[in-house]
Amino acid sequence: MNLPDELWPLVWQRASGTPWPPLSDDEAKLFFVTANDHGLLPLLMVAGGLPDSLEAAKSRHRAWAAIYRKRHDLSRAALPRLAEIVGADAFTCYKGSDFQHRLYPDPALRPMSDLDVLVPRERFAELLDRLAAHGHDRKCGAHGAPFSPDHFEASIMFGEVHVELHQSFAQPVRNTIDYAGLMQRRETFVGDGLNLWRFSRADAILAQAFELAKDEFASKLIRHVDFHLLIEGHNDLLPLCVARAKQWQIQRALFGALELHRRLFPSVAGDAVVAAIDTLLTPRGRDRLRAHVLHGLDGHRNRAMQVQTKLNLIDSPWRRLALPVVAAWQEAKGRMYERRARRAGMVVPPRIRGASGG
Repeated sequence: MNLPDELWPLVWQRASGTPWPPLSDDEAKLFFVTANDHGLLPLLMVAGGLPDSLEAAKSRHRAWAAIYRKRHDLSRAALPRLAEIVGADAFTCYKGSDFQHRLYPDPALRPMSDLDVLVPRERFAELLDRLAAHGHDRKCGAHGAPFSPDHFEASIMFGEVHVELHQSFAQPVRNTIDYAGLMQRRETFVGDGLNLWRFSRADAILAQAFELAKDEFASKLIRHVDFHLLIEGHNDLLPLCVARAKQWQIQRALFGALELHRRLFPSVAGDAVVAAIDTLLTPRGRDRLRAHVLHGLDGHRNRAMQVQTKLNLIDSPWRRLALPVVAAWQEAKGRMYERRARRAGMVVPPRIRGASGG
């Protein structure tokens, strides 16, 4: 595992905007807090070649590292339990549940707030019913759309571990991702002694690019480290990724992920990355995304700006128009199911008006 030389200076730039490295104890504390915010603390604790101020500060943050290790140990029971109930062939690990084993020498170096798995759309309802029959009901931590039975994901709790069961990465209207092809090309791996499934490397690259774009490229830096590690040593897959992104109508997502990779980690973004960037979209389309979407991502964005960015990262004009309509319909349907759940006795936290957007 090779981390880009720019990673730790980038963390410090996000923390303070001042020249690298942090020198004082207070600056070192700010650096560790920022690394923690970006999901990088476990990596930082084992990183070598750091300035003396940061090496000296490691001893003061070992309690945080121990907490991450404990969380990882707790999460290890979730996937075996899921496999016991629905069968290991029924789901495919992706995002952190894949990356912790595929990309990192120690799975505990890749912290996760939840475990994500993809299941076939035609089995989604059946698998939810099977989990409910074993005491793992669908949980709704949000309001509206997540209550809809055809929402693209469902939250399941396994003790203290949160598992996200996906039937798609997002609303299907956004793109034409070939989920059947994803399942056909998946590969086996061993995670914590269990035989599991994950995407092929090329499909994992594309899925991560889409996930970054789904978050309007405002993700924690650990997600960009994942993307770097996915393509490191696999530049030969980028032409295939470009071709598949065009088929799936996620060119803008892959372009944005590669362009940000080039900006964040220029020392590791070679000619193959530049060549892939230049074969996505049109020159005018690339320039528009650079100027109007990828420019100033580190700054504050209100809700309207986030929505506009989300729409601008969808390839098809008609899909950009359709997404708000589909989202409004799912929200209305979800609210209906939410009211039914309340009447049936489900305890749902009250809505906090004005909590989103700022």
